[in-house]
Amino acid sequence: MREDKCEGVDMWVRFAGLLLMAMLSVAPANVSAQLYPNRPIKLIVPYPPGGGVDLMGRIVAENLSENLGVPVVVTHQPGGAGTVGSDAVRRAEPDGYTLLFQASVFIFGPQVVKATPYSPLTDFTPIAHVADVPIILVVNPKVAANNLAELVEVMRKRPRDFNVAVSAPGAAGHLTTLAFLRYLNVNPGPEIVLYRGTGLGLTDVIAGTSHVMTETVGVLMPQVKSGRVRGLAVTGSKRSPLAPDVPTFAEAGSAKIEIASWYGVWGPPNMPPAIVERLNKALEKVTASPAFVAKLESLGITPRYKATAEFKTFIDAEARWGVDLLKSMNVKATE
Repeated sequence: MREDKCEGVDMWVRFAGLLLMAMLSVAPANVSAQLYPNRPIKLIVPYPPGGGVDLMGRIVAENLSENLGVPVVVTHQPGGAGTVGSDAVRRAEPDGYTLLFQASVFIFGPQVVKATPYSPLTDFTPIAHVADVPIILVVNPKVAANNLAELVEVMRKRPRDFNVAVSAPGAAGHLTTLAFLRYLNVNPGPEIVLYRGTGLGLTDVIAGTSHVMTETVGVLMPQVKSGRVRGLAVTGSKRSPLAPDVPTFAEAGSAKIEIASWYGVWGPPNMPPAIVERLNKALEKVTASPAFVAKLESLGITPRYKATAEFKTFIDAEARWGVDLLKSMNVKATE
């Protein structure tokens, strides 16, 4: 055989070997994505059982499990105002078997908790936005205000007579409180009292130790209906079906406040696009399910699906105005 032909054959053999090695190097990832999911998925809720994030996480997990055909198991990893469980997801294998269920407070972690060990904007894979829930402002019944305009008037006249309860720094209720206080535009303003959870703050508002609170409609409406607190305004562009007699902030003559608590699913960084897409499609079906929609609406929650790209854009926009609001109101990160 001619020498140049031998060299040509040898070159093609080497090329074929390199091509085979390249194919083999990506084959496991492709095969893994094609088989996903084939075992239980852990959905980490980074708070104790019983709260709003836990409730929503369980509803999503149940419906997602039915759609994917494998168990989706809610696992609680509380601590550090949600940072412990969230960081566990950041450090997990990006194989789609460890996911994070979080609320809007997640993206403000570094602004409100000094020890936050990650960037919520760059250290996770946003997968999908699943729901929104409006916020309601309530007062103790002894407060001399039957509507929001009267509350604004009395708080502007005697701001230091009021304590405003906040259940979680950076949560939607906190941001709504800050937006409302910025609208009041009094200095010094009412005292903000930080509680370890909604229950403790609500107990003090009912007792009259604190006077004003903003939290999700589903959490506070039972107390409004019982008469223990008085509902004066809800966030959003329209009234909540759970509180049809409570006007929006804009209807009540205040600044239009569109803040909502929202829920989403994240994964570790660098997840394979095929697995992210598989989860996206499953969550899209979940949020469109009549049973899921009916369950959430009964709790005053609005199903709202946003896929990865839209969710990422939404997160970035929320972070910009939220951080600006926190800074403008001189909110400092706590230990």
